[in-house]
Amino acid sequence: MVTHIIITIIFALTLKSSNGQFTGAVDYTGGHDLVTKSFTLYQGGTLLYKMANPKAITFFISNSGTVFACNEKFLYVYDPTGRVSLIKELNYPNGFAFSPDNSLFFASDINGLFAFANAGELVYEVNPCRLFSSTSDGDEIVTISMDTLYVYEKGILKYQRLLKTLYTRTISIMNEESIKVEEPSVIELFNLNTGEKLEEH
Repeated sequence: MVTHIIITIIFALTLKSSNGQFTGAVDYTGGHDLVTKSFTLYQGGTLLYKMANPKAITFFISNSGTVFACNEKFLYVYDPTGRVSLIKELNYPNGFAFSPDNSLFFASDINGLFAFANAGELVYEVNPCRLFSSTSDGDEIVTISMDTLYVYEKGILKYQRLLKTLYTRTISIMNEESIKVEEPSVIELFNLNTGEKLEEH
């Protein structure tokens, strides 16, 4: 006789918006596959909504109370009342982030990098990338694909620069003026506006 033992794991996760005004509580369950049992959003100590068995497993809370949520195949947006809209079908997603001022939400997959306003409208999209960063308001985006740096302004390509290697570790925008590209054996700095090489060390 074969006995099957199924182990169910239950755990909770607490998330906050970057301004600290909104808090999300996620309850997970599952054996082999992670399943979201519930998602609850609070503003201060006030309950805004509780959603049972949402399809998403990962949640990102904006400073306005909008929640971007995803699973392996779909990206959703929840308004502050809990109304859900499907905004994108994902194809091998590889990164999600808010712009520093929280006005845009970025979702990256094999088809491109997509910028959404807080209500879920697509603002612009750019070519696929492995790494990305943006200025505070998200108007300028820097991305890395293979050994090339791309710089976009409001979704339009401004310039591109060939890098020293294929193996960029991180990319960041410094003081809204320069781009820092960290590679295994070198750091390259570029002027954000012109693309001029500033430094290499």
